[in-house]
Amino acid sequence: MRRLLRVGISIAVMGIAALSYESQSFAATTLKLAHHHAVGGSVDKAASKFAELVKEKTEGELTVRVFPGGQLGQEREAYDLMNQGGIDITITSTSFAEKDFPPAIVTTAPFVFTDWDNARALYNGEFGEALAQGIEESSDASILGYFHLGFRDLFFTETVDGTLENIKGRRMRSPEVFVWLRMFELFDTRPTSITWGEVYSAMQTGIAEGLDSPPATALDMKFDEITTHVLKTNHMFGSMFFGMNKHKLASLDEGLQQALLEAAVEAGNWTDENITFPEEQEAYQKLQEKNLEVIEPRNIDEWRDATAPILEEIVARYPGSDHFLEMIQKQSN
Repeated sequence: MRRLLRVGISIAVMGIAALSYESQSFAATTLKLAHHHAVGGSVDKAASKFAELVKEKTEGELTVRVFPGGQLGQEREAYDLMNQGGIDITITSTSFAEKDFPPAIVTTAPFVFTDWDNARALYNGEFGEALAQGIEESSDASILGYFHLGFRDLFFTETVDGTLENIKGRRMRSPEVFVWLRMFELFDTRPTSITWGEVYSAMQTGIAEGLDSPPATALDMKFDEITTHVLKTNHMFGSMFFGMNKHKLASLDEGLQQALLEAAVEAGNWTDENITFPEEQEAYQKLQEKNLEVIEPRNIDEWRDATAPILEEIVARYPGSDHFLEMIQKQSN
């Protein structure tokens, strides 16, 4: 499905890496993987599956030690640490790579992915390959593989009726990412930048009145304890990648590199098929069982139309993003 060995690292870089890691390459058999999601949640399960597969495929020559729950930093911190070589691997949202490779922002564009099959086909094809290549050429990260959290909905601490007018002026938790901030502005709400690890307390104390999340992830994070209503907008499709410091990757022999790539792809597919997609289907019922009211938008076109200006703004602000949007639109038609 993926090419035999896609590392995206030049011979020159590999030579530098070999000098940097030569003294460690045979002794350093334990790789640190850090992520910011809850212990036992879908992302943590993906990390554990990856670690299991790496150990199996390398016959114990490589061991992946997982640090969950933001132990080594929240999402942005862990991504930066991986680039700097402070940790070896992280699992991060595709959009966080936009600081290095601006077109990565298109992965968060609202209402562009039509369904799971559409999104997975894109990431398994030219779109995913071009995204990985761009990130690798622009940073110290090498993309080992992708998996997906699914569609995001809106969660609120107070009643909603399914219309845009009804949420006007509400304080919405947002990551510090342009598309989210702009989307909430276009919804006529007030975006409030809050890191993921602080969302629970922010909602609990009223700093924010709403947030967006995949429904299963909301259960993982126990957001059902601090919200009362879910609006099924399916406005964004959330995807993650296993990112590894490319110099560390280049310091390993080709057999071990191949094993890491295969493990990430297999762990990603396993997570999609056994964890995140099934859990998305079950999440709404579980949320209702926890006394949350699940509501459909009265007119989803109202929500799509409100966010339409974002696509042109992305093209203007993020050079090269038009090519990625064209690939999405081509696959979706």
